[in-house]
Amino acid sequence: MTALPADVLLAVALVAVYLIDSMHFLSIGDALVTTRGGRPAGVSFGAGFELGGRRPFLANPFTPFRPNFRVEWDTSGAPVSTPAEVAQAFAQMLKSLQVLGPFMAVSAGLVVLIAPVALALSYQIVFLAAVALAWIMMAVACVIVVLRRKALGLSGGQVASTVFVALICLPCGPNLMRAIAKRPHWRLNARDLPELGFEPAQVATVRARVRGALTSAQRFVDEGGKERAVIDEQLRALGEPSP
Repeated sequence: MTALPADVLLAVALVAVYLIDSMHFLSIGDALVTTRGGRPAGVSFGAGFELGGRRPFLANPFTPFRPNFRVEWDTSGAPVSTPAEVAQAFAQMLKSLQVLGPFMAVSAGLVVLIAPVALALSYQIVFLAAVALAWIMMAVACVIVVLRRKALGLSGGQVASTVFVALICLPCGPNLMRAIAKRPHWRLNARDLPELGFEPAQVATVRARVRGALTSAQRFVDEGGKERAVIDEQLRALGEPSP
């Protein structure tokens, strides 16, 4: 059996690392809010299977300029944020991240498309030019992140670690927006997820997915316990599913 050339293996590795870095692993009680056009566009609770007790979710690899927000939904009855507070935080974060979008789109095209193809076809000059341009784009994006640290709600340590990974790991760089967006953590009632600013046409779909996640979560709590009572109450608040 003939081994693949090293250049081809490296090209495959670039794409594979990018895809792995684009993944989220959600535990029970986690929801991922996707965005489009500067506002929430959908919600996901991960795939229908688990890896190590967590459900994988692969963010669209063609849209690294659309960040996703991780939200914890409460089943204990503890104090949580209101949907208005979380929606406002989303809007502020998206506004601050918007300027990074073109850098993510171009760097992803260079790193995940042009560089691997050039490498596999042994176009070394094209490969080096794509890598160099992608790194310059990422360096400029990192400078913007440093300058907007307060608006993005990042600590000095968070900025340092995020920028370090983006500059050192070439296929991780295009996911810089997503890496920043998943830093904050919000906690709210599951029944409030449909009220995070989705388009009216999407609310019914989001409500159905939340209802499904809560129904699934019922299997993991004691039937007569407090968490089960909270889940039942939130299901009632979401209303009956449409026929």
